[in-house]
Amino acid sequence: MQSPSKPFDLAIIGAGPAGAYLAYRLATAGVKVALFDPKAPWEKPCGGGITHKAWSRFPLLTDPALARNEVDHSLQISPGNHFWVVSEGHPLYIVDRKDLSALMLAKAVEAGAVHYPLAVEKVETWGSKLRLATADEDFYTSFVVGADGVHSLVRRYFLGPLPAERTLTSIVQFYEGGPADPVLMEVTPFPGYVWSFPRQKYLCVGAGAMERGHQIKPALERFLARYYPGRRPYNTMQGALLPYMKDKAAYREPRIGPNWALIGDAAGFCDTLTGEGILYAVWSADLLAEAFLAERRAQYDQAWRKAFGRHLRWGAWAAKYLYSPRNIDRLFTQMTVCPTFHRTMIDFVWNLPSYPWLLSKLMLSLPRIYWQWRRFRRAGGAIDRKLLHQFETMADKVKMTWP
Repeated sequence: MQSPSKPFDLAIIGAGPAGAYLAYRLATAGVKVALFDPKAPWEKPCGGGITHKAWSRFPLLTDPALARNEVDHSLQISPGNHFWVVSEGHPLYIVDRKDLSALMLAKAVEAGAVHYPLAVEKVETWGSKLRLATADEDFYTSFVVGADGVHSLVRRYFLGPLPAERTLTSIVQFYEGGPADPVLMEVTPFPGYVWSFPRQKYLCVGAGAMERGHQIKPALERFLARYYPGRRPYNTMQGALLPYMKDKAAYREPRIGPNWALIGDAAGFCDTLTGEGILYAVWSADLLAEAFLAERRAQYDQAWRKAFGRHLRWGAWAAKYLYSPRNIDRLFTQMTVCPTFHRTMIDFVWNLPSYPWLLSKLMLSLPRIYWQWRRFRRAGGAIDRKLLHQFETMADKVKMTWP
């Protein structure tokens, strides 16, 4: 068995946004970091959307070298063809995940982290150290971080595999198209959604389910036939699992131990309601870096729960009750015709305050929302066509009246 030619203080398995950002933060502070990933940079099957809360908090995500499509409007469609337009606030950045991975990996290496394009096949305790076995050689470290996704090797060794019931299914495929295409999100009759994100050179289309066992490929095919007929695919369809905090056990489970930690998807950090993962990948890496540099590693668990853990837990709980066709139909129409409700939800979409904050805000606004809704119904329930803005060509595909 061999030791690496350069000793290091910490090993990170996985060089996606979570792992690369952690390596960048620690290496910048002088920590000797080894980063293992045989595929990086690579294109992960996801939308590639970077929200305002993500890019405003982490300026690295706005690096000029990262090509992006900036989108100010999106059309959200309910199972019953009711709609609302996200049209105010800050832009959504849409990027290629491979480009994002390449940028963040380059930043980590420039800061001093060493990237080993090797697959770690085994992690095990070796005396006072941890042994990381690859096909070529063995590496030893006193601390390892799992940033290697839902099927994390680090998680499997220290906590066991992520239970199947705490994962969600998704599929993604690229089609001809580009920035001129609209951003659409359609909620499906089953708890889930289909979406389209126009990137600079093609259209990224995907589908996901809030519960396992639903057929999401037919939903994606219907979505394409309705909104983007005749588009040719650029690649084969890819599937991926997303984590979510299904219950209190998932929330309370530790993400750090004496010689290990988990971040990003490996830690189960993803917003069930919106599908957002990039923010929580980078955020968790940042919180772990702060705890590691302060030599208070155990505080990482407290830090992520306080920063966004409750938000993710509430989102998973809300998804069980919110994603029903009847609720979504009414919700989307109310967000369209009730100004108070619209402003609150726009703030939520662009800035992502916590779900408890959103609930308290809505409760305080209920009387005003109620009277706005009554005025709309008394006026005949007709929705102003102008509210569709640049989506006016799709007016024939959505309902312009509340029955």
